Amino acid sequence: MKPKITTPITLRGRKFTASSIGVVKSCVKRYYKFGRTRISKEVCKRLNWRQPNGWLKDRACRDVLIQLEKRGVIKLPEPKVTRKTKKENNAPIPKLEKYIIPNEVTQIPNLIDFVLAKSNKEEQIWNYLVEQYHYLGHKVTVGRTLKYLIVSENIILGAIAYSSPAWNLSPRNQILQKLGFTREDILNKVINNSRFLILPTVKVKNLASKILSLSTEKVVSDWAWYYSITPLIAETFVQPSRYLGTSYKAANWLEIGITKGYAKSGMSYRNSQEPKKIYLYGLNKETRLKLIKVLSPEGETEQK
Repeated sequence: MKPKITTPITLRGRKFTASSIGVVKSCVKRYYKFGRTRISKEVCKRLNWRQPNGWLKDRACRDVLIQLEKRGVIKLPEPKVTRKTKKENNAPIPKLEKYIIPNEVTQIPNLIDFVLAKSNKEEQIWNYLVEQYHYLGHKVTVGRTLKYLIVSENIILGAIAYSSPAWNLSPRNQILQKLGFTREDILNKVINNSRFLILPTVKVKNLASKILSLSTEKVVSDWAWYYSITPLIAETFVQPSRYLGTSYKAANWLEIGITKGYAKSGMSYRNSQEPKKIYLYGLNKETRLKLIKVLSPEGETEQK
């Protein structure tokens, strides 16, 4: 006996009615032999599930398909191991050179370039560095993501990434709602600094805060180009037992609260993480001033 499902249900921010569930089932049946990716793309096309730039929300749809399978609504084909996955397991190991530069970041001419990891080679290098040297490692992201290699004079200094925001974050939501952000605004106009790594061979005073400042300028234009959305707020999380958040504070990010320590697992959350400090940064002057006003009603804090 097939399980009954009460509709409509909301998955990944989209409401699924009995009719749209029927479309999903039809696509699974028709494209089963072609695999999960083909199924999710066909579902996106039929339901017109697209990003603002017109691209299909393929990864988000695949997550929805998995959730429907867990509920017993559909049965998906087994996931395929792609050639790209095999290549990533054998990613090239970049040579890490000790970067001989002045002690102060201001003394370095033409310091930093952000190379968007678009090609397979660049992405493999990014994945390797983050997996090897970042305490959280590399994980496949669902949703929008831009990855950058941080380069100076053809030498890799580190890696940074901006991704879709945390799905549910109460302290952030409360503050941004005071700024007039709707739920949809938060999910579309907030980006998450999901990874930031300076390689252990690189020792330069004030480099981290400089990179953060430059990267936020770079990502705003790139995000608008790739996703047809101009982000207004950046968020990030800092684990207190590992870091003080000094670089973010120096780059004028604002601490607004602490997470509850829950990690998302499918459609539920598990309490398996140390609570982290939450930082926000306005990606234009007007938004920065509004953030300061909300957090400091008397206007005592100043920011450039």
